[in-house]
Amino acid sequence: MSRLSYDREEAVKRHFCLSCVAQSILQQASCSGRKSERFNSAQEDEPTIGQRLYSLTREALYNLLELSQNLFVQGKSTEQILEVMMPS
Repeated sequence: MSRLSYDREEAVKRHFCLSCVAQSILQQASCSGRKSERFNSAQEDEPTIGQRLYSLTREALYNLLELSQNLFVQGKSTEQILEVMMPS
């Protein structure tokens, strides 16, 4: 097997593996629509609890993507990255 063919195969395996991880994360995320509620003491310009949770979730997912990208740049294998993200 040529080096180029091996690199392509590894890239495809990484893509599918990370797609499965992303799908798993999305399936665990709560997507049910609920009415936004504010506490009586909250200011109008303050985000609701739901808005804040949404922002924190997006930030966490962004950090997870950034971590995986940095590990790939360091030359880590897909298996090593998955072990970091989802230790057994």
